[in-house]
Amino acid sequence: MLSALLLSLTLDVAMPVVAKQKQSLSLGMSCALTGPAQEIGKALKIGAQLYFDNHNRHSDTIINLTVLDDGYEPINTVANTHEFITQRKVDALFGYMGTPTTAAIVDLISKHQVPLLFPYSGAAFLRNLETSNVINLRTSYDDEAMAHAQYFKDRGVKSVGIVIQADEFGLEAGSSTLKALASKGLAVKQTARFRRNTQDLAIALKKLLPLRLDAIVLIGTYVPVAEFINTAAEQGQEPWFAAMSFTSESALRPHLKQSSRAIVTEVVADPNTCQQPLCDAFRRDFSAAGMSNANRLHFEGYLNAYAMTLIAEFCLQRQAPTSSCIAQNGALISSQDPQLATLFKLSKPVGENSYIVPLN
Repeated sequence: MLSALLLSLTLDVAMPVVAKQKQSLSLGMSCALTGPAQEIGKALKIGAQLYFDNHNRHSDTIINLTVLDDGYEPINTVANTHEFITQRKVDALFGYMGTPTTAAIVDLISKHQVPLLFPYSGAAFLRNLETSNVINLRTSYDDEAMAHAQYFKDRGVKSVGIVIQADEFGLEAGSSTLKALASKGLAVKQTARFRRNTQDLAIALKKLLPLRLDAIVLIGTYVPVAEFINTAAEQGQEPWFAAMSFTSESALRPHLKQSSRAIVTEVVADPNTCQQPLCDAFRRDFSAAGMSNANRLHFEGYLNAYAMTLIAEFCLQRQAPTSSCIAQNGALISSQDPQLATLFKLSKPVGENSYIVPLN
């Protein structure tokens, strides 16, 4: 009996400890890492990778993120998406940047039934039933436009102009802006367009500035938006300006040459001042990585990655078909997290679910 017990103990000591097998999930992200919109893509990538790296060091669920540059040009986004789906066989697409770029891949993701999570866009076509494999966290252009319209109305604005990037972003956000302004009884006196990834603003400036408008909505990336505001100031004009979160307050501010009456609506809290545990974790991780000057773009990428890990762990623990599990459960899992709901203002009514950031 004793010898049997000793043998059992010996075997227990001698038996190797079998480590729990790690499970992995692969993601593909297409964004601008070069070109005039690169500050947005780079910051989103940094924030997402920061969270995933920390998660992978302490978890049995490993998330592998591959990021490809599209320069904010749809033709490149399509090529990147083909590579992700057909060659890299990713489980999901994640954090794509832009409305024209995501518009270009809607048919692809529908055909291959690959989910797209947390695109950096407020477009309506990413929020309808026909693209149910798209999962959003950020608020819509309709919501941001309503915040602009209410802001103008509260300041006695009577006449408004709109400068629109001539692509799907301009089409979507421009339509949202027109509806919102009309709902507040604000008259649009003039609209003008310019080409994506350019500062070709001569026509827009010529059409709008002579009208001496009370306010101008600028729908574009940070470089042409800054150029328009700077030129207006040089000509002695100071209307109210409003831009959406895609423009990005942190990307726009360094390009402005002077104080202006401009606001940017943002969809996520300021990571430097917010008080949720995720805010503390972000600040700690950002500092530990040797980085400084954290902004909302970094934070949105970080929060997107956090939400992605919640979904990944849910699906991998259930050993369900990964892509279909993500598509079926991702929206509910991410929207029900209390910290994400607070930081993205998910439960706030339209017009109140954006953060208004003055640039003066």
